[in-house]
Amino acid sequence: MESCSLKPEWSINDPIWLVRISISMLHYPNIPDKTVYFRCRMTYDFVCRWLWYWEYLQARIKVANPHRIVNLTVGRMDSKILLGQDFIDHRRVKLLQSRNRKLNELINTPFDDDLFGFKSQELKARISKLKSEIEALEHGEVTFPVLPDFVNEVKEWI
Repeated sequence: MESCSLKPEWSINDPIWLVRISISMLHYPNIPDKTVYFRCRMTYDFVCRWLWYWEYLQARIKVANPHRIVNLTVGRMDSKILLGQDFIDHRRVKLLQSRNRKLNELINTPFDDDLFGFKSQELKARISKLKSEIEALEHGEVTFPVLPDFVNEVKEWI
């Protein structure tokens, strides 16, 4: 008898589970105001063991803020979504590629300068700005927004 060659898309042991506690206004329950707690990349076993704790945190926040809606979301996240340092590394590479491409286009594109030299000044300013952005990215500065992979602001809301 042949064994089935189909493999499951994901396993319970994969660290793809997340927990989020969010707060929203009473009249707008579907629009979260603030994410108070967020944690991702957990196994299913870990989520099951600690679910009571997150429900307890949700209850404490609800007692401290009776005029708000507190939602606890437990679920799977897509493994293709990059967060934290993984996102920073991926985004830095892509930004460096695009900035270098734009710089090469600016340098290699011919232009007709006007009578007072405003176009050449503008072009030099754009080139220097792109060079400074490239230099900042190469030195490891984060000049773009990053989605965190862990948020814990529970003490502020209890």
